[in-house]
Amino acid sequence: MDKHDLMILDIVQQHKKELQEHIRLSALERNFWKRIEGDVTLSVGQARIGERITRLYLDGMIQNKSGYMLTKKGREALNLESERIAQMA
Repeated sequence: MDKHDLMILDIVQQHKKELQEHIRLSALERNFWKRIEGDVTLSVGQARIGERITRLYLDGMIQNKSGYMLTKKGREALNLESERIAQMA
């Protein structure tokens, strides 16, 4: 899992916090592209958002029930990574 996978998990979590609903695929993709718009290290081919979402789903990090939401495993992975980054800063 890289920073862009974590970004997807963060987008899903932020959407849930702000709107109290699961995020639809179109909104997830739109928010992902907005966030990486200025990232010159990532090309469109490398982003592969569909593959990333599928891998996160198969790894049990997200689930789709009338929209995407984090699983317990996904929340834990995002929290662990956030803590690791905070300790490095």
